[in-house]
Amino acid sequence: MNTQIKEKQFEQNCINKFYPPAIINRAKKWRGGIIFASAHSGSLYPDALLERSDLEVRHLRRNEDAFITNLFASAPDLGAPLIVANFPRCFVDVNRASDELPSFWRTDGKIASPRAEIGMGVVPTMLSDSINIYSEPLSLSAAKVRIKELYHPYHKALQCLIGESLSLFGRALLIDCHSMPGFNSMGSRRSDVILGDRFGKSCSPKIVALVEKCFQDLGYSVSRNYPYAGGFVTEHYGKPHENIDTIQIEINRDLYLNPITLEKKPSFERLESHINLIINSIVKEVIAFNL
Repeated sequence: MNTQIKEKQFEQNCINKFYPPAIINRAKKWRGGIIFASAHSGSLYPDALLERSDLEVRHLRRNEDAFITNLFASAPDLGAPLIVANFPRCFVDVNRASDELPSFWRTDGKIASPRAEIGMGVVPTMLSDSINIYSEPLSLSAAKVRIKELYHPYHKALQCLIGESLSLFGRALLIDCHSMPGFNSMGSRRSDVILGDRFGKSCSPKIVALVEKCFQDLGYSVSRNYPYAGGFVTEHYGKPHENIDTIQIEINRDLYLNPITLEKKPSFERLESHINLIINSIVKEVIAFNL
């Protein structure tokens, strides 16, 4: 079997496991036009993927927003749909632009972004700690298939939710949920929560202040925009002048996750209960004060 056919089979075997690309957990009663999203919590690593990598699942999961879907799972019961990418970030990253490709894949003559150039673009070939994902190079045709079959359907589903919210409520508030490493490269612990609003461009200041206060009232330290100001989703969808507010929430994994085993800490349940309270407060406050 030649390499091209083998790669095509590999891609299709993986993609078949990731259908549907976007899972939408509908709200029992949608309130306030609020949408929660989790783009990086996909945790399915098919055998076809593992066969093409020299890495074990525990290594591939380093870029995963582990258990973020679980932490925000109560959103539909509290009045907001939750949309989840049904594939791992190391396979396709929907928080990147669709053309964020390294120079060796580009055919348009444009300069690749620094992160795409090192293999962390829309179709990653490298983990965040500079470890190659694949034992053999991935082709541009494989990347294009992933973008077509997974990336675009996820964004189409998200766009439909936003459009539905605009029709029903005249506005949409997208809350993009992520997790981050507990400590920076210097060994200093990061804040419990970092809120990203593209430095004031993607979300109403009143909403950012509300989300910040909800966390602070429960004792969590909160920073804004550094080092996470919001990725492609925040920048692309955040259009307050069109009644679409978007804010990114980064939860410090040190609060709930063992960094070695990637298992939940005993503190997970406490954080989960607090997130439930925070979601409820955000929904109620947004409606009460028409934020």
